[in-house]
Amino acid sequence: MRSLKSVCVDLENGIIVQLNDYLSAVSAREDSRAFGAMIEKRITETWVSICEEMGVTPLELPGRRSIFDCAFEYDGKTYGLDVKTKDLDSTSYSDGGICAVGNLLKFMANDNGVFLMVEVGHSKSENANARDIQYIHVAPFSCMPNESIRIENLGTGQLRLNHSVKEVYDLIDWHRTNDQFFEIFTALTVTHYERVARDAHKRIDSINAFKQRGFKDFKFVK
Repeated sequence: MRSLKSVCVDLENGIIVQLNDYLSAVSAREDSRAFGAMIEKRITETWVSICEEMGVTPLELPGRRSIFDCAFEYDGKTYGLDVKTKDLDSTSYSDGGICAVGNLLKFMANDNGVFLMVEVGHSKSENANARDIQYIHVAPFSCMPNESIRIENLGTGQLRLNHSVKEVYDLIDWHRTNDQFFEIFTALTVTHYERVARDAHKRIDSINAFKQRGFKDFKFVK
């Protein structure tokens, strides 16, 4: 049985083979998002071939509401891949968005899932109208450094990454168990929702004060 790191390395290599024609001087498309969609499409179109090369069982491509773009089964577990492309231009912005807190926990705990992030870094080619893929990294979300994970949004709680996979690749804890991750993650989640509760009560107080002032001079209490 392969280790988690070995599975990720094999997956990296399998994707590199299928993206071989995309590694340099690829059409830049309209913008970085369109380029990313093209890379994701190439991976999903060749997904069966990638899985066959790895010796794992490909699963049917999920619908749009899933937290992953493609998946496979190996050793009794479901591995779901979230494909992210990263524009390496220093002026570009990425919010590092992943998925909602509850959806991640359901997939990992209820479905015995392993959530993998596939990060494809790309930059401008010497040809001004093309892009080069600089690297491809695959890593499990549950093994990312603690400081790389944050939660935002008052409602669902959206997961964000503070760092790219490449930036912290050498800090990934490949031996972290799911229970160890859940200990870390549930503490982070509880802290987030406690802060959300405090903020929500402040907003309620602000609305009530606005009402008491005859609907004049609205402002949120900090």
